[in-house]
Amino acid sequence: MEDGYEFFANKQLVTVFSAPNYCGDFDNAGALITVDENLMCSFKVLKPLVKPNNIGNKHVYSKVN
Repeated sequence: MEDGYEFFANKQLVTVFSAPNYCGDFDNAGALITVDENLMCSFKVLKPLVKPNNIGNKHVYSKVN
């Protein structure tokens, strides 16, 4: 799930993936979903950011867009 969420079944079902850069092996986004009282869905996409630490390993951070 590259974009952090995906609709299925004529937009009656949504899958939200909350782990950006899953296991450090995938360049996927994560997402947060908010559903209002009218059942309108809003998404905040968490894009993966990769920054090296002092010993050369990678730590993954997320930026909310």
